[in-house]
Amino acid sequence: MTDLIEQLRADTQQLVEQMRDRVEEEKQTFRKYLVNGYDMLNLSAEAMDCLMEPLLPRVGLAALVGTSDSGKSTLLRGLAMAVASGSRRYLGFELRPKHQSALYISTEDDASAVGVLMQRQLEELATPKEAFTSLDYIFEVDNLVENLDKMLEDQPRDLVVVDAFADLYTGPLNENNRVRSFLNQFSQLAVKHNVLIIFLHHTGKRTESLAPSKHNAIGSQGFEAKMRLMMELRPDPDQHDLRHLCVVKGNYLSDEYKHDSFVLRFSPGLNFEATGERVPFCALRERTDDEQEEKVALARAMRQEGKSYQQIADELGYKSKSSIQYMLNK
Repeated sequence: MTDLIEQLRADTQQLVEQMRDRVEEEKQTFRKYLVNGYDMLNLSAEAMDCLMEPLLPRVGLAALVGTSDSGKSTLLRGLAMAVASGSRRYLGFELRPKHQSALYISTEDDASAVGVLMQRQLEELATPKEAFTSLDYIFEVDNLVENLDKMLEDQPRDLVVVDAFADLYTGPLNENNRVRSFLNQFSQLAVKHNVLIIFLHHTGKRTESLAPSKHNAIGSQGFEAKMRLMMELRPDPDQHDLRHLCVVKGNYLSDEYKHDSFVLRFSPGLNFEATGERVPFCALRERTDDEQEEKVALARAMRQEGKSYQQIADELGYKSKSSIQYMLNK
């Protein structure tokens, strides 16, 4: 009888210990989903680190949108080439890659076509081909998320470009939940592998007459809502070799980056270079001839009165004097 009681006590003790272990395992499981506020404050500087200072975050989803033939693929290809080759700057901004490695997913071109375009860019840049051994392309997109996960596990990257979003997502663009669910897969990959994933997407035809905006992208609000950064690339209405890079969403950026475009020159060798000029978004939308002539006439009259470009900008509601110079030069 005594042995039976002792055995029951031992079994009970073992069961209690097993239950304690199980409870502790469950606690640990729940804890891994919690991020402490104090720890976040201590890590905040690292979390806001940038791949391209200060525009491109190091981790997360971003988007470049624009009309057809605006140069979106060329700009993103140039970014990937700059990251992989160890360039210190791109479009006038400082590059800070950790791995000096990029991956470009192309749904619209093949290896032969991209090779020709890259060769044309290199002839102008005078960069040796050996500088791009850490730039890889994907042209087959079957099981992309699963394969991308394995590739990033095998080789860390600073940048992944997805060209283009509409070729990968085949559902209705106006269904927010489905768009967000699709993008969540890539968001999780970005966080897991500490990489920036940039999607190329298109703007609607009607938006060409509107000022740059995050709402110009084709499809639902679900697309822009998942992006940490959203930029629109827009051709200059008068000078064919100029493009306007417009930051239309970036909650971590100050207002100085969000209201004026960064004017880029598009070279014959298919490369972009910063001009240092900026133009307000409102000046990029199409205006009626009467509206434009009235603005120009007022600016000219004020200039003849001896007012400075900045004074004219202030009176006409423009943010910087460069926009007035730009308007009068046109």
